[in-house]
Amino acid sequence: MRTLAMRLICALYIFGFAAPFSLSLQAQSRPPITPPRLISIPKPDCTAGKSCHGGHGQVRLILDVLEDGKVGDIRVELGDERLADAATEAAQQAEFVPGSFLGKPQSMDFVLNLHF
Repeated sequence: MRTLAMRLICALYIFGFAAPFSLSLQAQSRPPITPPRLISIPKPDCTAGKSCHGGHGQVRLILDVLEDGKVGDIRVELGDERLADAATEAAQQAEFVPGSFLGKPQSMDFVLNLHF
């Protein structure tokens, strides 16, 4: 009985040291990815005379943020076409801190939701 108790104590002692080590190995095995961060975007122009004037709703765009923080391709995922056109025009002028993978800037998608 005493031997069993000693083995259990030793196992818990060893596990107590091994667990943090295995967790740190898992954290190191995951590549550090930093998503793009929006710096600025102009307000969509829906003044009088524009097709989106008086329109209400939500638009969801998928932006391809390039390595230099500029916007590349834009895909409309949700929203009225008139509102989406105004949102796309504004998104083309948005500025970002680019996303990175292993510390190097990478082109990444960014989901932009706008409410009109």
